[in-house]
Amino acid sequence: MSDYLSKAAAFAQNAAKLSKKVSEGIVENAREFGLEATSSGHYFDTSEEKMRDIKRQLDSRHDREKMDGLKRLIANVASQNLEIRKLVYIYLLRYAEQEPDLALLSINTFQKDLTDQNQLIRAMALRVMSGIRVPVISPIVLLAIKKCVTDLSAYVRKIAAHAIPKCYSLDPTQKDALVDIITTLLKDNSSFTIGSVIMAFNEVCPHRFDLIHPHFRKLCRMLIDADEWGQIAIMGLLLRYARTQFLNPNPNGPRASKKKKSKAFYSDDENSDKTDDSLENSFILDPDHELLLRSCLPLLQSRNSAVVLSVAKIFYHLAPIEEAYKLSKPLVRLLHSHREIQYVVLANIATMATQRPYLFEPHLQQFFVRSTDSVFIRNLKLEIMTLIATENNITILLRELQEYVKSPNKEFATSAIQAIGRCAIGMPDMAESCLNGLMKLLWSKNDAVVAESVVVIKRLLQLRPQDNADLIIQLTKALDQITVPMARASIFWLVGQYAQNLEKIAPDVLRNSAKRFINEDDIVKLQIINLGAKLYSLNPTNQVLNLLFQYVLNLARYDLNYDIRDRARLLRGLILINEQKEITSENEEIENAQSSDSVKSSVLKENLKQILLCEKEAPSEESPSAGRDRFTIGSMALVLNHSIPGYEPLPDWPTEKPDVSARNNLDETYSRSQAVKGFGSDSFGGYAPPSIYDKPLITNKRKEVYDLDHFYDSENSSDDNIHETSENEDEEDEEDEDEEISEEEDDDENESSEEEEESSEEETSEEETSEEEEGDDDDEQELLLEETRGKGKVREAPKSR
Repeated sequence: MSDYLSKAAAFAQNAAKLSKKVSEGIVENAREFGLEATSSGHYFDTSEEKMRDIKRQLDSRHDREKMDGLKRLIANVASQNLEIRKLVYIYLLRYAEQEPDLALLSINTFQKDLTDQNQLIRAMALRVMSGIRVPVISPIVLLAIKKCVTDLSAYVRKIAAHAIPKCYSLDPTQKDALVDIITTLLKDNSSFTIGSVIMAFNEVCPHRFDLIHPHFRKLCRMLIDADEWGQIAIMGLLLRYARTQFLNPNPNGPRASKKKKSKAFYSDDENSDKTDDSLENSFILDPDHELLLRSCLPLLQSRNSAVVLSVAKIFYHLAPIEEAYKLSKPLVRLLHSHREIQYVVLANIATMATQRPYLFEPHLQQFFVRSTDSVFIRNLKLEIMTLIATENNITILLRELQEYVKSPNKEFATSAIQAIGRCAIGMPDMAESCLNGLMKLLWSKNDAVVAESVVVIKRLLQLRPQDNADLIIQLTKALDQITVPMARASIFWLVGQYAQNLEKIAPDVLRNSAKRFINEDDIVKLQIINLGAKLYSLNPTNQVLNLLFQYVLNLARYDLNYDIRDRARLLRGLILINEQKEITSENEEIENAQSSDSVKSSVLKENLKQILLCEKEAPSEESPSAGRDRFTIGSMALVLNHSIPGYEPLPDWPTEKPDVSARNNLDETYSRSQAVKGFGSDSFGGYAPPSIYDKPLITNKRKEVYDLDHFYDSENSSDDNIHETSENEDEEDEEDEDEEISEEEDDDENESSEEEEESSEEETSEEETSEEEEGDDDDEQELLLEETRGKGKVREAPKSR
C-alpha cells in the first residue's frame, strides 16, 4: 500500500510540473502571436497596476518579457506625469550604454519635449539627451544645444551650457561648433547662466582669451550677482586672464615693504614726503585691473568658504602688497567652521605665511591651539605661529608654547618643542631664552619631552659653536636619566664635536659609555665609537685614551650589527695604522709597499683632525609646508603638496604691457536690473537691488529715468498719462502764481493799507483765473479723450474734477 501511495505522489508531482510547463509555453506563444494584434495603447498606460506589471516584466527570467517591459518603460517617456518622466529619465541615463538601441527610441520624444511650453520639461529633455553616452547621437545633441541657446528661459540656457562639456567629451571633433556656441552664450546678460557658460569655457577652450576680451568688464560686474559656484569659475578664469593681460603690480617682489612711511601731523618737510610717495606709488594699476579687484572685494563676506578662498587667491596673486592685507580677516573667519574646511584654509594660510608673514601677524591669537583641534590642525597651527613670529609677539608665542609642552599628549608636546626650536632658528636674538627654557625640560618626567629637548638643543648649539661648555656639561649630567636612544646619541655627538673645550669631561664620558657599550642601541654605539676616535685624534700620546679606544673597537668588532663592525674597521685602519710594527721581510717589493703605506699614513695623520673634527654646517630647519608655494593658492595640488592630473600653474606676468584696445569694444548692456527672478517662470527681467555700477539713461532735461517696464506700463494705461499731464499743468500754474505773489511782496512796505486792498483784489482775480484755467484744462482733456476713442487705443476715463 505504501508503495502505491509513493508512486501516486510522484505521478502527481510530475503532472504538476508538466502542466506548469505547458501553461508557460501557451502564455509565451500567446504573447508572441498576440503582440501585433493588440493595440499599442497599453504601452502608454501609467496606472499603478501597469507599473507593477512593468517591474515584474523587467525582473523576469525570459528575454522576451524584459524586452516587452523595456518597450513599455520607454513609452512612458511621453507621459504627462512629471514624476514618472523623471524616473524614466533616470533609468535611461543608467542603462543607455548597455542598451543603446533602446535608448535611441526615446530621442524623438526628447526632441518634441524641446518645444514644450514648460521650461522645466525643455531643460530636462536637453539634460537627459546630453547625458546619454551614445556617440551616434552627438550631432542631434549639438542641434538641441544650438536650439536651447536662444531660448527665452535663462534656466534652459543654463542647462544648454551644462550640456556643452558633455557633448565635447562625447565627440571632441565638434569643438569648433561648441566654441561658436560658447561665443554666443558669452553675450548673454543673465547672471543666472554666466557661471555655467564660464565652466563650459574652461572645459572646452580654456586658453581662448580672445573670446573674453569683449566681455571682461561685464564679467567683473556680473560677478557679484552670479551663483556661488559660478563665482568660483569666473574668478578662476579672470585670474588666468589677468596674469596674461596686466603687468605685475609688485615688481620689487612680494617681500617688499608693506607699510607706507608715516609722517608727522605738523610736518613741514613736504618735499621728502612727496618723493617717498612717488617712489611707493610709482606703479599705477590698469583701470581694468583695479575694476577686477574692486568687483571681488564684496565677495570676501560670502557664506561659501570656497568663494572666500577664491577671492583670497585673486588678492594674493594679483593685488599690490598694500591691498593684500584685506584677505587675512576673511580667512581667519573661516577657522570657526568644520575641521575639514579648517585644514584646507590653514594649509593655504601656511603657504601665504612663508612668503608674506606680515599678513597674519595681527591675528596670532586666532591660531592658538584648542583642546578640540585634531592632530593635523594642531600641526598646521604650530607651523603658522612659528612663521609669523616677530619681535613684538615672540614673548606671547613662547609663553603659549610652554603651556603646550605640559600636554599629556606626547606627540603634541614634542611638536611644541620643535616649534620652539624653529622660533630660535628663525630669530637668533631669542635663541638664548629658548635654550634656557629647553634646558629646564631636561628634568621632566616625560621621556619624549626630554629626548626632543636634547635633539633641539643640539641643533641650536651648532648655531653658536663658542661658549657651549656649560650647556654640554649639564647635558652629560643628565645622561643617567635619559633613556631615549636619539637623545643619548645627540649628547655623545656634542661631547665629541666640542671635545677641545671639554678636556676633563670628555674622557670620563667615554669611560662610562664603554661600560654600557654592549647594552646601548646601534645609533648610540656608532656615536661612542666616533667619540673615541675624536678624543684619540686630539691626544694621540695619551696611553689611557689609546687603550680605552682599542677596548671600544674590540667590543664593536664582534657586534651583531654589520654597520658597527664596518665603522670600527674603518676607524682602526684610519687611526691605528700609524703604530710602529716590527716587520722583517727579505722581499724588496714588500719593503717598497710598506714605505708607500708609511707615506700615506703620514698624510692621514696630518689631516686626521680635519677629517674627524671638521666644522659642520648649522642645520636649516625647513617648514613642513616647504614646496607648497610653487602651487596656486586654493588648488588641490597645494593641499596635497604635489602635482595632480589637471593642474595647470599660473602663467607668468608679461614683460611688456599688452594691447588694451581689445577690451575697449565692450558690451556695456548688463545691469543688475536684469537679474533673474527665478526659474519658476519664463520671465527673467525682475527687480534687483541697485548697484553702484548701474548708470541710468537720461532722456530729457527733467532727468527722468525710463526703462522697459515703465514704457510698457505707460502704453497699456494711457489714462495715467492723461492724469500726469493735467497734474503737470496744475503744477506749472501754481509756480506762476507763486512768482506773482513773490513779486507783489517786494512792493513798498510803508503802504500797508494799500497792499491789503491790492491783495484782496488779487485774490478775487486769482480765483477767477483759476476757474478759467480749470475750464480750459477740462476742455483739453475732453479733446484728448475724443481723439483716443477715435483711434481705439484706450477706454473712456472719468473727468479730473
